[in-house]
Amino acid sequence: MAMAKSCPGSRAICEPKPEYFNCANCGTEVEIWTDELKATCPKCGSKVYRARGNSCIDWCPHAKECVGPEAYERLKGGAAEPDVETSSPLDVLKRDHERALDAVGLLRGAALCLKMGAQSPESPISERGLQHLTRVLEFFEKDLALHFRREEEVLFPVLEKNIGGDRSPMQLLAKEHQEVWDYYRHLKEKESALKNGTGQAPTVAGEVEAIAQHLGNLLPEHIKRENESLLPLASRLLSGEELEETARKIRNL
Repeated sequence: MAMAKSCPGSRAICEPKPEYFNCANCGTEVEIWTDELKATCPKCGSKVYRARGNSCIDWCPHAKECVGPEAYERLKGGAAEPDVETSSPLDVLKRDHERALDAVGLLRGAALCLKMGAQSPESPISERGLQHLTRVLEFFEKDLALHFRREEEVLFPVLEKNIGGDRSPMQLLAKEHQEVWDYYRHLKEKESALKNGTGQAPTVAGEVEAIAQHLGNLLPEHIKRENESLLPLASRLLSGEELEETARKIRNL
């Protein structure tokens, strides 16, 4: 277990501690330990999920040995995907957030592999980093794009109707969506440079690492604002009829 002591990605699993998250349904603070993915809100009974975006579970080949088979199997499977057909729209968006945070963790892993591979050109770790980077970009292109549409085309408009455009926080959130896409485009350029050999590997790896750091700050903070403020606000303001209509529109995207 010496590896775990030196690896910051696994320390939160091997040496768990409590973290606190607000329930998206009622706003109650819920305790979730860092070696767990979810807990039940003691007030309303809703499931509350924690992100494992900083975890090495998804990308490190030594993760199972490092954190132990029990924790590995518990965390590797992830939380069950909500059924879009039957889940509340807020639960669907919340799970989208968890998957986005996982992608941030994978991007950090990709950046680390590329950086290490640039120092050892004969090592296959660069190829692994490129594969991880491609997976992240595919997630952005398909899943994150759909999530942003769910918010910008469905949730944001109905909330603005209830609170008024002058007081709306949605403009800031939409602006942050655009910032995420700007970073995505930069990453896409770096992926192309790596695949085509059109840039110096150490330079490109450093640029990927810098983008990963920026996204690793922006996206978790953005998601935290939505989980702790936007989704509870929607739960309080939207009527049952509005939630049903929101769910219908999400299903049709």
